[in-house]
Amino acid sequence: MQIRKGLYLLSGGPYGKLGNAYAVKHNEGYLLIDSSNPGALKTILGNLDYWGISEDKITHVLLTHGHDDHAGCAAYFQEKGAKVIVGSEDTEMMAQGDFGVESPYTNHVMPPCKVDDVFTQDTQLEIGGLNIQVYTMPGHTDGSVVFYVQLDMDYVLFSGDMFFPDGETGNVASTGWKGDMNYNGVKLGESFAKLWRLNLMPTVIVGGHGIPRVGNDAKESIKLAYKYYLLNNR
Repeated sequence: MQIRKGLYLLSGGPYGKLGNAYAVKHNEGYLLIDSSNPGALKTILGNLDYWGISEDKITHVLLTHGHDDHAGCAAYFQEKGAKVIVGSEDTEMMAQGDFGVESPYTNHVMPPCKVDDVFTQDTQLEIGGLNIQVYTMPGHTDGSVVFYVQLDMDYVLFSGDMFFPDGETGNVASTGWKGDMNYNGVKLGESFAKLWRLNLMPTVIVGGHGIPRVGNDAKESIKLAYKYYLLNNR
């Protein structure tokens, strides 16, 4: 599904799969923002083929966090030559392919992946002519990040599971699953305060689940999500 020019939804709810995955076009190929769950690989490959995107054109897999429904196909694309990057605190779960022996969520598994690089602080990436702002936003996981990038005339915020727009008209925004042993509501609140202070002006917000919010009022989803956190997650 093409969302905007150079932005494609490859997996997620519309395809009956858990965890959204996006392809973003750049001058030297494509990067993936998240990679859905391991069972979504066939769907991702089918959508890449539909849009005429070869697997070997995927240069990077940038992960909003290390959960299996977002990093589940990272190892596959790494084997094909893509560079995988995630927040430093989420590397352990990716390397072992699960949440560890202390977690009761033993169904959350994925092919282990030793990442190529990590995000340790707010930073800026230059990939194929794209300027990608990376903001660390711990809470959902300790290594959670969001990405902010200009694509053509749009400013796109990839919000991961920090929050995601949803509802019949995009008028709902919720925070993500809280089952991770390292979920921290205090840190999540600090991250929302940080995001609010950044005063970003996205025209597109795409999350780890839910639906895209497109238009000049897309920022409204940030306000809705922050309110949701204040009422439900403290």
